[in-house]
Amino acid sequence: MSWERELRVLNEAIRRLNAEYDAFLFGSVPKPPIESRRRVEEMFRQLGQSATDVAADRYQFSTLQGRFTSLCERWERLQAEKESGRRPGVHGGFASPASALAVPHPNAAPSGSVEAGRGAAGSRDRELYDRWVAAQRDRGEDVGGLRLETFLERLTEERRKLKARGVTEVDFDVVQRDGRVKLVAKAPKSPK
Repeated sequence: MSWERELRVLNEAIRRLNAEYDAFLFGSVPKPPIESRRRVEEMFRQLGQSATDVAADRYQFSTLQGRFTSLCERWERLQAEKESGRRPGVHGGFASPASALAVPHPNAAPSGSVEAGRGAAGSRDRELYDRWVAAQRDRGEDVGGLRLETFLERLTEERRKLKARGVTEVDFDVVQRDGRVKLVAKAPKSPK
């Protein structure tokens, strides 16, 4: 077979293997596709042993190797998360029936997201969070792990620090500086 055809077959095998791993990791298949993975690895070994004089074929082969390696790392990470009882790809655990019924400690502080969501200040903070996430997304950043609660905790901490320095009122704004999305403190707008 020609290298071009072999590379097309290998690319399709990687695509199918990725679909099989997704089916395993996210619940519809009980066992990992070990045999399919062995076949793809064998295809890589056979192609790696044969020589080609076409630079484009060698480049495409090394690209497929890199893609397969990164997919293997992803599969290993997600499988480890699944085996540890966490939902693969989501940084949170499965709730057990006992923990779902557990009563929180009576002396626990109120949830920051509940308190911060009340009144005009809460809606301004939510709007700020939405603008911050949108700016991160526009820069091509992964926003899947961003949480409103964490953002509000950071805002509260920054306000506390500013208050300790004597600044009683402050607004925050989203800016892009030095290739990064940042929050900056500014004096509040005076009502007209």
